[in-house]
Amino acid sequence: MQSFGFNQFGDADVFESLTQPTPELTPVRVLVDVAGFALNPYDAALRRGEQATARPLPFPIVPGSDVVGTIRAVGEQVTDYQVGDVVLGHSNLGAYAEQIAISHNKIVKVPAQTPLSAVVGLPSVGITAYNLLVVKLQLQPTQSLLVQGASGGVGSLLVQIAKASGAHVTGVASAANAAYVRQLGVDQFISTADFATSPVRADIVVNAVNGGRAQAVGLAHVATAGQYVSLNQLTDSDTDVATLAFQPEKGFRDRPALAYLMALYRQQQLQLPVAAQLGFDLAGVQAGQRLLEQRHRPGKIIVMK
Repeated sequence: MQSFGFNQFGDADVFESLTQPTPELTPVRVLVDVAGFALNPYDAALRRGEQATARPLPFPIVPGSDVVGTIRAVGEQVTDYQVGDVVLGHSNLGAYAEQIAISHNKIVKVPAQTPLSAVVGLPSVGITAYNLLVVKLQLQPTQSLLVQGASGGVGSLLVQIAKASGAHVTGVASAANAAYVRQLGVDQFISTADFATSPVRADIVVNAVNGGRAQAVGLAHVATAGQYVSLNQLTDSDTDVATLAFQPEKGFRDRPALAYLMALYRQQQLQLPVAAQLGFDLAGVQAGQRLLEQRHRPGKIIVMK
């Protein structure tokens, strides 16, 4: 089986094509023939060695968590999927490969006639957004939400899930991405340049900006008795506002999140554009890794056969 990984940390060129054994099929896993995978910033952090202390892994490291493909085989305890099902999955690692073994609790069936390129990038960003708004905060239709970084991967999913929940949503992003954020369905758009002076307040303000920049500005837009949430570490600030640094929790489960996301997609309430689609080869993986380091247009970087 061919996979794409690295035996040392560094830039995109450390990726190489690897020949590895077929992944082990355990009783609760399915073996998937991979049709494509999406690239995420975490993959680049792994490649650069930034996760080496927090998550030590043996070489070679094959990244990747967002994957789509067709089930080739099922474990003996799997009864909810069968050979031939096309599924979208969220793996721990290893999606940059021709095949992957993944738990049946971390996949969802893809409806017939669905373009696989349109959904392959949903799992990581969508699961994060779902767990924050639906599970952790339990966002209500009567509440208002403001999203800093509304044009980003997680930010765009926060906007769409909140709108599907009936909440009033304000999106903050660069003026260059105004049309895209409005297309997502926001009730109000504010450019990053105008955000500091805007009088808008919201019950919940979520900082989904890469790196968590501009937290002080966001705090000033939380309504009375509201809450400020950062997807990154909170910076020290003297504030009476309730704050939360959102992190994964043991109680979060992929299965309900993936089912929710696919339901929204079927109802045409969810979109995640493709910023770049690359070939399923070493050159495609390396090119995608380089794009991760750059400011690219909104959407996911994907590799498809």
